[in-house]
Amino acid sequence: MILITNNDLFKNNIKRDDIELKYVDTDYVGVLKKARDMIHANYKMLTHPLYGSIKPNETVYRSVLLEEGNSLDSDSVILIEDAIATATKFLRNSQPKPWPEDILDDFRVIDFDILSHTFDQIEK
Repeated sequence: MILITNNDLFKNNIKRDDIELKYVDTDYVGVLKKARDMIHANYKMLTHPLYGSIKPNETVYRSVLLEEGNSLDSDSVILIEDAIATATKFLRNSQPKPWPEDILDDFRVIDFDILSHTFDQIEK
């Protein structure tokens, strides 16, 4: 499995050897586009790209878990393309606020916590 994220909290905190971290220094939509590129290279999405209740124009952090497949997964393609369109629409209407560092830390923890619990549900 591979985790694509712009959340640096994952850098030293992934406790599973079967999850490869791919940290990307980009924005929310950039993470989704990187996931889309991997999906087009036969990866399958394991987590919904718009999980949680924080809107794309409220946070700057996003993480997506994928697994390698042997063919193009059309469901993953549709899901990621819809997510990119939705996030782009939200951001067109309103950009994320210039949050202070303590609020950004909260967003990092929320993203980390949701994905960490997801890892617990996936068999090694």
